[in-house]
Amino acid sequence: MPVAVAIERPLPPANLMACAERPAGLPEDASLIAQIPTAIRAGIIRMARAFRANADSKDRLVNWLAADSCPAPAKATR
Repeated sequence: MPVAVAIERPLPPANLMACAERPAGLPEDASLIAQIPTAIRAGIIRMARAFRANADSKDRLVNWLAADSCPAPAKATR
């Protein structure tokens, strides 16, 4: 009969175990946002959403390897 053996997973290097950094976004001033052309604004939104998804994935991976290392991501307001 096979015997189960516990295997300890080695953790990745410390720089890969760091929580994602989330920089401050663009100013909330409506008059400034209105000056950004629509196509460029749409591109900025796509990049920001992709950045958020990647940062959330990295934090989930770090938390899977070392539970509760990164805070839960804040819910998007828009």
